[in-house]
Amino acid sequence: MNRIHLPDINTNNKINKLISRYSSNIKDYNLKIKSKDKPKFYYKISDKGPTLLKSILQERGWEEYIENESPWWNLWWQGKRYRKTDYENCKDYQRLNHISLPRNTWITKKDALFRLLRMLKGSYGSCYNFFPKSFILPTEYLSFIKYYSEEREKNINTIWICKPTDLSRGRGIFIIKSLNDLTYNNRIVLQKYIRDPLLISGYKFDLRCYVMVKGTYPLNIYLYEEGLARFATNKYDTDDITNVFSHLTNTSINKLSPELNNTKDKVGPGCKWSLKKLRSYFKENKINFEIIWNKIKAIIILTLLPAIYETKDDNSQCFELFGFDIIIDNSLKPWLLEVNLSPALNNECYIDTIVKTALLNDVVNLLEVENIELLKLAQIDANEYNIQNKYRSKLLSMTENNNRIKKNKKKSQISDTKEEIGNFKKIFPFNNITKTMYPQDQLRTKYMHIMLKEIKKKYLNQNHKNENFINN
Repeated sequence: MNRIHLPDINTNNKINKLISRYSSNIKDYNLKIKSKDKPKFYYKISDKGPTLLKSILQERGWEEYIENESPWWNLWWQGKRYRKTDYENCKDYQRLNHISLPRNTWITKKDALFRLLRMLKGSYGSCYNFFPKSFILPTEYLSFIKYYSEEREKNINTIWICKPTDLSRGRGIFIIKSLNDLTYNNRIVLQKYIRDPLLISGYKFDLRCYVMVKGTYPLNIYLYEEGLARFATNKYDTDDITNVFSHLTNTSINKLSPELNNTKDKVGPGCKWSLKKLRSYFKENKINFEIIWNKIKAIIILTLLPAIYETKDDNSQCFELFGFDIIIDNSLKPWLLEVNLSPALNNECYIDTIVKTALLNDVVNLLEVENIELLKLAQIDANEYNIQNKYRSKLLSMTENNNRIKKNKKKSQISDTKEEIGNFKKIFPFNNITKTMYPQDQLRTKYMHIMLKEIKKKYLNQNHKNENFINN
C-alpha cells in the first residue's frame, strides 16, 4: 500500500496527542483531504477479465490497483470463484463480482440446471413449464430410449439437440433426427429441439438477457432492459440439420459464416440486434413484447430462487452478472436455453459496443461504490494501516474497536431500495409479500406456493390475442 505520510513526531508525548485526537468512531471522524490527496477509485481485473470494463473504469477516472502501491481497491473482477478469505476480508467500500452461493452451479451447468428444473416442475407444476424435455446422458440413457421408442410408436418424429455439459459458445453441439446418429464421448444434455421457433424473415434468433443479483439478504434481482437478439446467418431449415449457421445462434459460430456481412432481408448485415431494435420490430408487427418480457422475468426469478436457497451470507458487498439465453417459439412463448455465469463482455461489433458499454456503466452505478462516504472508510483503513505500521503497539486496541464498528455498520452502507438504475430494473422483490421472504424461506413449500401465486399475478396474467404468430 502507499504510505500516507504523517507529521514527523519525535516524542512520545506527541504520539499520545495524535492517538487521542484519532477518533475511534467512524461517524465522528471528520476527514479533511487536500485536493491533491483526494481519494481515487481503484480496480483489480484479472488477465481474462473484460478489457471493455477497464476502458470504462478508466474513462470514469478509476486507476488500476497495483499491489503494495495503491492505497486500496474498490472493485475486483475475475472469472474464477473467490476464496473464502476473499469474501471474509471484503470491506464496505469494496465489491467482488461473484456471490458466495453454495448452489450456484445448480443453474450455470447445463446438466445440473435441467435436473433442478425437472425436480421443481414435479413439485410445483406448470409454472416450471419453460424448458424443453431433457435427458442427461449417459446417466439417463435408458430413460431416453424408452421415451424415444414411445414417440416412434406414436409416429412422432422429434428432433433432438445434443449439448456437451462442459463446453460453451456452441462448441460440440449437434442435432439428430434418429437414434442412429447419436454419438458422444462425454456427458451431454439431450433436449427436444424447439422446431417451431419464431423467425424474422426466415432467420432463427434468441435473446441474451443480462441479470444482476445484488446481495442475498435481502435478495435483489435486476433485469437489464437492453440486451442482444442473436441471429443465425442462414435461413432456418429443418431438412438440413447439419448446417450450424442455420440452427445455432451463438455469435462465436455465426461470426465465421460466409453470410455474416451480407445484407439479409429485414435482419440486415451481421448477426445481432439490440433489444431496442427487436422491440421496434415487434411493435411494427403489432405484437406486445412486454407480455413476453414479463414471462421472461418469471423464468428468471423461478430459476434463480433455487440458487440462492441455503446461502448463509448476506453477500452485500458482492454481485453476480448472469447471461440468460431465451428463445421464443411461434406461439410467442419464451423458453430457457441456458444460464451463463460469466457472459461474454467483449465488443466484437458495433451493437456489442453500444449495448455492453452502457451495460457495464450501469453495473458500476448499481454497485453504488462511487460513494464519498465509502471512500472515507477506505481512507480510514489506509490511515490505520500506516499508523499501525509506525505505532502498532499503541494503536492496536483502537483499530480493533474501529473494525468492530465498521463490521456492525456493514448492512447500513448498501442501499437495497432502488427500483431501477439506468436500464437495470428490479424484478424481485416486487411487492410487500415477496420482500418479507428471505432465502431460508423461499423454497419451503408453504412460502413457494405463496410466491408462485404472486409471480403469476405480477408477470403471467396476460396472454397474446394471437396465439399463433405467423412467421415473416
